[in-house]
Amino acid sequence: MIRPLEYCVNTQHINASIDTIDNRIVELLALRKTYLNKAKVLQDDTDNEQNRIKNISSNQITLAKRFDLPVEFVRAIFQEIDNYFNQDYTTRGYEQQ
Repeated sequence: MIRPLEYCVNTQHINASIDTIDNRIVELLALRKTYLNKAKVLQDDTDNEQNRIKNISSNQITLAKRFDLPVEFVRAIFQEIDNYFNQDYTTRGYEQQ
């Protein structure tokens, strides 16, 4: 459970909320992978792919600004996510453990 910050009265509350956030991040990454796989199945036009890439990049800038995070930080996160999902996992050093 993510406890509202104003109701966190000790580090146990904070840690439990952080654990929940971390779990959700991983859950959403797995869901994102599912959607990317579906998009690859449906993809049939490379011009549309180029537009999608431009829109994603623009969206990352918008998200970074909305949540007051550095644009380069957000771009780096998404670049790493894209690298992971688009490369051979073992050659990138991401063997499943």
